[in-house]
Amino acid sequence: MEWIDEQNAAAYLRSRDRIGSQEPVQVRELTGGVSNVVLYVSRSKGDDFVLKQAREQLRVADPWFCSVERIWREVEVLQVCQRVLGAAETTTLQATTPQLLFADRENYLYAMTAVPSHETWKEQLLRGEVDHGKAAACGWLLGTLHAGTWNGRGLPEQLSDRQFFDDLRIDPYYRQVARVHPDLQGVMNELIASVFAHRECLVHGDFSPKNLLVHAGGMVLVDFEVGHFGDPAFDLGFFLTHLFLKAFYRRPHHEPILALIAQFWNSYLRQMRTATTDETSIALDRRGAFNVAGCLLARIDGKSQAEYLDETTRCEVRDFARGLLLSPAASIIDLLDQARGCLNH
Repeated sequence: MEWIDEQNAAAYLRSRDRIGSQEPVQVRELTGGVSNVVLYVSRSKGDDFVLKQAREQLRVADPWFCSVERIWREVEVLQVCQRVLGAAETTTLQATTPQLLFADRENYLYAMTAVPSHETWKEQLLRGEVDHGKAAACGWLLGTLHAGTWNGRGLPEQLSDRQFFDDLRIDPYYRQVARVHPDLQGVMNELIASVFAHRECLVHGDFSPKNLLVHAGGMVLVDFEVGHFGDPAFDLGFFLTHLFLKAFYRRPHHEPILALIAQFWNSYLRQMRTATTDETSIALDRRGAFNVAGCLLARIDGKSQAEYLDETTRCEVRDFARGLLLSPAASIIDLLDQARGCLNH
């Protein structure tokens, strides 16, 4: 296996006729991820594109490993997303995914279309930039992917394997919380069992503001390596956790961020009504709130911690999340009300 980086990427591409033998290109590494090397290839002729290659050891403080085979899971999930979104009606603010260009199975690498000049939604949120259209687009996007694959419709059999999801999400998030907080082991085991007990649709597994790239034409969702056929409640918990954390970070200017949560949730539910019953939606709502509690504590004491929170805020979030785990919220809106009460205290 050949490791590709900023220094040798151009030579690699020329050797495989992916660019011209004399074509000048500029290659720079995109930062922010911990599990892959992601390189942006700028071309003087032709469209820019992105190379992504898996790494076995993740770049975090604690030891964390995962098979490089997960890169092919990412390709499979990306192809499913392209199919589902291609058949869907778009929103005012377009939300989509990149297009797959080529894959190199020998080197655990693939290429996809590049997003034009952009920044992550995470960066905008941390600056306090609030856009209800973006929140609605995120709800539409996640709801469309969930509803469009409900009951496993159109999903390849290999997405039933949840090992990568376990390695990169359940163990470093939920089991790590149980290791750090032994008194919560029972409730965390209950949460893990709930996630694994439900197989309802495609789960992205990394649906977060840092993976939503904002550009002049809309938003692009990236990072699909933990996608699988499973419980959509995890996607809800994972994504909403990021918004709740931004609300704590922006305190006392938290109310606009909380409003984004309601906007996202309403947009998501509109899409899900095309595929689910009221009973199913109520159960998903309750499980989603339970996953928010687990993910909140995981972003404080798990292996992937929210780096932008100071110690005082970390303690506040920890106490809030522990309370939610010991006394689960009945719904996302109930949880939102509890968060507002905590932040206004």
